[in-house]
Amino acid sequence: MRFHDVQEDILVGTWSGAVDHDWTLRGEAPPMVCVGVLLEGEVSMEPAQGPGLTLRPETTVLYAMGQAAQGADVVKAHGRLCLVEARFPLRILLPLVADTAMAVLREALFTLTGDGSDPQDGGVFRVGPASPGARRIARDILAACEGGEGPFVKGLYLRAKALELLALALRDILPAPAVRVPARDRKRIAMACRLLEDDYGRRWSTGALARHVGLSEKRLQVGFRHLMGASLHAYLRSIRLRAAMTLLGNGQSVTETAYAVGFSSLSHFSKAFKDHTGVSPREWRNTTP
Repeated sequence: MRFHDVQEDILVGTWSGAVDHDWTLRGEAPPMVCVGVLLEGEVSMEPAQGPGLTLRPETTVLYAMGQAAQGADVVKAHGRLCLVEARFPLRILLPLVADTAMAVLREALFTLTGDGSDPQDGGVFRVGPASPGARRIARDILAACEGGEGPFVKGLYLRAKALELLALALRDILPAPAVRVPARDRKRIAMACRLLEDDYGRRWSTGALARHVGLSEKRLQVGFRHLMGASLHAYLRSIRLRAAMTLLGNGQSVTETAYAVGFSSLSHFSKAFKDHTGVSPREWRNTTP
């Protein structure tokens, strides 16, 4: 992980490269608000106290800690790891958003267990699919860190991008405070997430998924968007495209991959894949090591 100091002690961290074995990084994190975008690979966050959290490709994570906390990040050998994060010390954000961010994050906390409890010592986490905007900013940051601009210009640019990423993550991940999702509905929405993750090749309809989890279509749609930061359709499409990236990287043909992950139209799959990754399925298959 490479860290880049920008103005006001904001830290921007990047990792882009091959991972040929698992490794663990242990340490203590200071009080902060952090937003990360995982473009490729798999990372597990394991706090010293409380449950862990596994991040998979195309995921945004937003977390805040009111006090220093120990833990470990575990990176899995997954071919490549592409990760961008921006860390904001609480003393920097306090005049503007730190207290509000902590309160809103705690209110919005949602894990796939649906228990609604804080994971550890006041630290709060929120995870959701990485939006196209978040992925774009992450790639902009990666490109800037590899660029040849002077430190002052690069620092200004990275600071602006870090703040833009934080604002976008708050918009995309945090639910609107006026909407309340009952605990019972949270558990059923978590069940819906697991069904989509485990059986993404199935031709799901909103009605079929709602019947499986025991919610009305409207309650499922409203609660899902509120908690996951995306519609059912967008969430399932993201899962399918992540699976397609893996299958193509393993050498499977474009046609086989499209149908295996649940697309009924090859042209629709190709367009969706390029919108998601920036390259065509064939280009991805031919360039993935």
